[in-house]
Amino acid sequence: MIYLPKQYQLVVGDTFQLFYRSIIRSVNPYQYYIKVVCDKGKPFPRYYTFCPTIDDVGEYELEISLVSDQGIVDVKKTKLIVKEPKMPLKKSTILCIGDSLTTAGYWTKEGYRRYTKTGGEIPGIGFNDTIELIGTCRKEFDGEVICYEGYGGWQWKTFCMSMKESKTTSIWVTAKHNKTEADQHSIWMSNGKLWILETILPNKLKFKRGLGNDEVKPEIENLFKHVNYANNKDDIICEEYSFEQGNPFIFDNELNIEKYLEVNNFKTPDYIYILLTWNGLYVQYSNDFSIHEEYAKKLIAALRKACPLAKFVLMGIPPCSINGGIASNYGASGGYSDYYGTFTTCLNYNRWLEEFTLRDEYKDYLSYVDVKGQFDVENNMPTKMEPVNIRSKKLEEIGVNGVHPSIDGYMQIGDVFFRSLVHTLK
Repeated sequence: MIYLPKQYQLVVGDTFQLFYRSIIRSVNPYQYYIKVVCDKGKPFPRYYTFCPTIDDVGEYELEISLVSDQGIVDVKKTKLIVKEPKMPLKKSTILCIGDSLTTAGYWTKEGYRRYTKTGGEIPGIGFNDTIELIGTCRKEFDGEVICYEGYGGWQWKTFCMSMKESKTTSIWVTAKHNKTEADQHSIWMSNGKLWILETILPNKLKFKRGLGNDEVKPEIENLFKHVNYANNKDDIICEEYSFEQGNPFIFDNELNIEKYLEVNNFKTPDYIYILLTWNGLYVQYSNDFSIHEEYAKKLIAALRKACPLAKFVLMGIPPCSINGGIASNYGASGGYSDYYGTFTTCLNYNRWLEEFTLRDEYKDYLSYVDVKGQFDVENNMPTKMEPVNIRSKKLEEIGVNGVHPSIDGYMQIGDVFFRSLVHTLK
């Protein structure tokens, strides 16, 4: 019932929080007394917290127990490893790879800021000019360009495939629109074909194909009409459309990381961070991730061949919405529609991901960092205020997105990235 990783990485002067709702598989984890035992830190009703000082550098065992009126239900342990930030000996090149959680570059930017800059709401440690982020996706934050590879709807498999025009290729539509994160994964129709809204940018939307939409070159009308699940149901008037950008790692239909580095004039990465994947976890309550394993092995092998000295960090995925976001995006049928089943699959996938990194063939250069436990799923997913019923003016907060965090949530993922940089970079 309790899903704890082998360890958590903590940094001197940085507040660590472990959120119980994100690590306990229970319809209602608060039906239990959640007992936390550790030599350091403080347990509160929703989370455990610890802000270590220089005197706390070292390792600590943390034990969590679930206790019912009948006795102990489950007990799990993890290690808290506290490290003092130290300036690395050399500048490192880092490649971050991900899906829609990476598309906007928020978590990569925040981890980079906290490691290299000073100041900010949560001050950075100011290790300036110690890391370089590479990638063909580029986004400017406060005058600085952050680079990465992040694509909405992609998974392990997608990064191993050619993305030339095919019946699986997504499309970008240029349009003036009023869509928000509440409309992500809503269903639309154009020219009699179904399209699922995957990525939302100002004046630009990305659609992946819906059920039965398998034409290689789809005919797009200038109008997309709402079918299901959107909050903002206004028609989308298409100004132009184009196929999604090709896979940056594919050359002559082959996965070729050496060519990717050469063509883009990138330095060979010293560290590779991968945050995949909420895409493809369609089977609720699943513990079978063999399809992801097949392509994870393929992508990692290609990266390893081109970057034989690189260290890889596989970042776990944060939990799905627990307060209505799943219903808002996916309704009451199909993949992801069962909130608890989807949450269970998320926990199982994270456990599989950590076990994957511990295999003999990978343990020397792969490591896992647990995002879910450091993510406040109860508060850092997008929400809106709605009447408690159609006859009342009283309002309640409900979720409007199934798997994509709020900005605060992305910042929490950035905090995990920052802590990992402190522990990983030499």
